[in-house]
This record gives sequence, C-alpha cells and structure tokens, in this order.
Amino acid sequence: MLLEKRDSLNLPLCRECGGRCCQASPGIWVDPERFFSIFFPGQRLTVEQLRGELPALGLVLWEKTGVPMPAPRSLASGCAFLGTDGCRFSVAERPCQCLALIPSKETLDQQQGCLCRLPEEFSRDAASQRWQKYWQTV
Repeated sequence: MLLEKRDSLNLPLCRECGGRCCQASPGIWVDPERFFSIFFPGQRLTVEQLRGELPALGLVLWEKTGVPMPAPRSLASGCAFLGTDGCRFSVAERPCQCLALIPSKETLDQQQGCLCRLPEEFSRDAASQRWQKYWQTV
C-alpha cells in the first residue's frame, strides 16, 4: 500500500498545532485499496453503492476533480472528525493525506494557516488517478 513508505506523522506537533490542516479541509483517502480494507473489507463497491454507504460513516464522495473520492464531511470549521481532543479517527483509519502530511513547526509561528507539506504522491491529482483506475475496474 502507498502509505507503508511514509513515516512523517508527528502527533505531539499535531496536538500542539490544534489541527490547522484539518480546519482548512478534510484530507482524502488516496489509496482505494487502503480505504476499502478499513471500511469495507473484502468488498468492491461501485460509486453508487459507496455513495449509499458513506453517510452512515460521516463520509462523502469528494468530486471536485470529476473523480469521486471518499473524504470526511466538511463543516464550516473544517473536517467533521476534528474534535476538541484532535482527530476522532484512530491513526490507522485516518485519510491517507492526513497521515502523509510532513509537519512544519513554522506553522505554530503564524496566526493561521498550515505550512505542512504534502508529498506529490498524495496530491489530489495523484488520488484522482488512483481512484479513476479503481472505478474503471469495478
């Protein structure tokens, strides 16, 4: 899986930051294989089947690139899973983009915004390509 190569999660820094990346917008699951192994083990769902199942999980299909990709619901305050104590997902369940962020301590030196970096292989374009391939095989 795509995330096996990543080891950038810094929970103490994320806690200190308060989830500025999460306040901007939810991350998405870049890797369809990982997403389905977490939420629908052993299943291969179509777009319409997945669309019907996601609301019960608090998730949506993010479709701004033209390719449906699962993501947490977005609220005016950012990710619906950002609570007062941080992310309500276990680390193992978090969206790929959230786990792949490379923390930047400089984020703490500014009033708002997030300076954390996202590796290219976890970008929305890369995710779109991976999900497009998945949807073509279902």
